[in-house]
Amino acid sequence: MSIPKEFYMNFPGIISKQEEASKEIRKKLSNYQQLVNGGGNTISIESDIDRDIKKYKDMVNQLDNAYSNRNAPSQMPGMELDRRQKEIQKLNIEIQEIEKSFKNLQNKKYAFNGTAGDEAYQQSEEMKSMSNTELHQLQKVKVNEQDKMIDDVILDVKKGRVLAKEAGEIIQEQNKQLDQLQEDIDRLDSRMQRGIKRFENYVSKQSGCCIIIILILELAAAILIFVLLGM
Repeated sequence: MSIPKEFYMNFPGIISKQEEASKEIRKKLSNYQQLVNGGGNTISIESDIDRDIKKYKDMVNQLDNAYSNRNAPSQMPGMELDRRQKEIQKLNIEIQEIEKSFKNLQNKKYAFNGTAGDEAYQQSEEMKSMSNTELHQLQKVKVNEQDKMIDDVILDVKKGRVLAKEAGEIIQEQNKQLDQLQEDIDRLDSRMQRGIKRFENYVSKQSGCCIIIILILELAAAILIFVLLGM
């Protein structure tokens, strides 16, 4: 999958759009909270918030992929890459907080008699007074929630595969370095063995020469003594 050039060329603009999208989602969350507290119909706004969160997350995931170490442009300075990755991380933290707030409001909506209630029972009671359009919207919300869960699982699996691939590449590179080190050690050992043999041969030759020299000196000494005795 190719990465749009605008992710690199217009990064500040994209970040600005995401920040505006975050503000809009939080406004809807505020309206949603008022409806929950007042007992109003929340199906439509729930669907809108769910859709906006999914759209926001999709963009952040694309940015995260574009600026991962394996996809970032090689000519981009390291400091700039780090800065942009931190900006993307802030977006990730923001959407996590929004999702948490949304989930808390949903739990509050389905609370029964002020306690942690039976969501299925409370929802069925609400459905009795819903029109066909509202029931259809509720169905869409549930389908979107399931799709989001599946997308999250698929994304985690993809990230796991990427990490496994990167780890495998690192291990292969380390194995190559170890093989090269072993070859260097073998060559050094071979040279040392040859050096030891040469040294042994040298010592052996030197020992033979010394014996010959000693014999010659002893013979010369004997001749000298014989000459002196003859005089």
